[in-house]
Amino acid sequence: MVLMVLVVAPGVAMAEIKLGLLPRLSATEMTIMFTPLADYLSRESGEKVTLVIPKDFDAFKALVNSGQVDMGFANPLIYVQLKKNSAALDPLALASEKAGTKFRGIIISRKDSGIEKVQDLKGKKLIFVEKDSAAGHVFQMLTLSKAGLDVHKDFTKLPFAKKHDNVALAVFNKAADAGGIREDDLEKMKDKVDLSQIKIVAYTDYYPNWPLFTTDKMSKATAEKVRAALLKLKPNSPEAGTISGPAKITGFAPINDKDYDMLRQAAKLAGEF
Repeated sequence: MVLMVLVVAPGVAMAEIKLGLLPRLSATEMTIMFTPLADYLSRESGEKVTLVIPKDFDAFKALVNSGQVDMGFANPLIYVQLKKNSAALDPLALASEKAGTKFRGIIISRKDSGIEKVQDLKGKKLIFVEKDSAAGHVFQMLTLSKAGLDVHKDFTKLPFAKKHDNVALAVFNKAADAGGIREDDLEKMKDKVDLSQIKIVAYTDYYPNWPLFTTDKMSKATAEKVRAALLKLKPNSPEAGTISGPAKITGFAPINDKDYDMLRQAAKLAGEF
């Protein structure tokens, strides 16, 4: 099932741009969040914009791979996976959120665990969010590897916890010796976990945030119009607050595909690339 929402600014040309959105929330929520941005891009490009919201992540990938959308907006891991199958994908702009244009993960343990550094995780039980969780699994794999650990042999990987707070709870309750979560999710768990008993063993590298990208369906001329329009929405500017703010995006910044090369390295270690 795919929901298509037509957003047309008065007086625009009849050409159409289909923008596929990775459905991290319900179709109704995504429509409300992204309609102002679609309306803005309609005005700036002179072509009407249609939001295409598939039922799940796999359906989103299928839309992009089959050429049914002109643009896409997805998390960085999904982007590099899609780019591997289609060299024609081109990132137009990088989404900026409250925490900025980059994010990272952390590895946590209990303060009484005896774990002081990454190398101390050898032989321990580790828990992560989900196989394809960027900041709750993939980023940590590269950090562990850089510290000299064999990510396939040197520790026990427990069943995925599915949610970031479940990782923190497992560590706090000593069901796991350590765990990987997104950095800015730790503070959100203060009502579920006594954070005074938790310490951060390591920070992962920073990685670029979600990109908005084109497929080979879009002409270069139109792509440049859209890129220029996105980059006009400077992070934390009043205009961005009105147009992209409803989508929890503070604005957009320049991005290049090679900026995701370190993420590709991490994804390979995690078996996701």
